[in-house]
Amino acid sequence: MKISAFYIAEGIRLKELKEAYAGSLLQENPYELFYRVDESSYFYVFDYGAVVFANMDDTDMSKNLALLQPMCLRPLPEKIRENFEILLKPNEPLHVGFNSLTCPKMTEDVAKIAMMNVAHSVSMDFYTRRAEELLAEIHVFTNQMEHEGAIQISRSNMIRFIGRMLNSKNRIIENLFIFDSPDLTWDDEYLDKIHHGLARTFDIQSRFKEVEYTFKVIEDNLSVFRELYLHRESSKLEWIIIVLICIEVFDLIWGKIF
Repeated sequence: MKISAFYIAEGIRLKELKEAYAGSLLQENPYELFYRVDESSYFYVFDYGAVVFANMDDTDMSKNLALLQPMCLRPLPEKIRENFEILLKPNEPLHVGFNSLTCPKMTEDVAKIAMMNVAHSVSMDFYTRRAEELLAEIHVFTNQMEHEGAIQISRSNMIRFIGRMLNSKNRIIENLFIFDSPDLTWDDEYLDKIHHGLARTFDIQSRFKEVEYTFKVIEDNLSVFRELYLHRESSKLEWIIIVLICIEVFDLIWGKIF
C-alpha cells in the first residue's frame, strides 16, 4: 500500500468537504474525515491542513486536491509532500523502517494509523519551515544591530512580524492533540506497536521540541527588539519635549527683549 501525504493549507473546512465528497465515510469527528474510496484505497483529511491518500494514482490524487482547493484556509503556494509504503508479509515480524512499514497483517485500522502518522510528519515539515523562515527574518535584524548599531524596522512591520510569529505558534498549540495516541490503539496491542513505532521513526516529538525551541529563540529576540523600539520612541518624545521647551524659552526671551 503506497501512501502519499500533502500539507496544502493552514486549515481545511471539513464540513464543506463532507457535503461535496461522495466517498464512503468510515469515521468523522470535528478534526478529521476518513473515507474509503474503493476496496483498498483510502482518503484521509485533517482540519489542520494535511491530506493523505492510500493506493491512489497521481491523477486521482490531483482531482481530489483540486476539489479541496476552495475549502482551504490560507493555502500554501507550494504543497509539501511525503511518501510512505506498507508492505504485507504474513510470515515476517512487524518492522518499521525509514520509508516503509512491514507487517504480517493488513487491516483498515493499520492503514489509518500509518496515514495518520505520515500526516503528522508532513505537518511538522510545514511548522519547521515556518519557524526557519521567521528565524531567517530575525537574523536580518540582528545583523543590522551588529553592523549598523541600530535596527531598521517600522512600528507596523514589527507588529506584523509579531503577529506572524504568534499565529504560527498558536496554530501549533491548537494542534497539539495530533500527538496523542488515537483511541483505536488503546485496546489493541498490535496497533499500539505500529503507532509508537511510526512515531519514533518519524521523530515527531523531537521535531516538535526543535520547533518549540526555535519559537522560544524568536520570542526572546522579539522582546529585545521591542525594548529597543520603545526606547527609540521614548527618545523621540524626549527630543520633541526639549525642542518645545526651547521654543517656549526663546519666545519668552524674544518677548522680554522686544
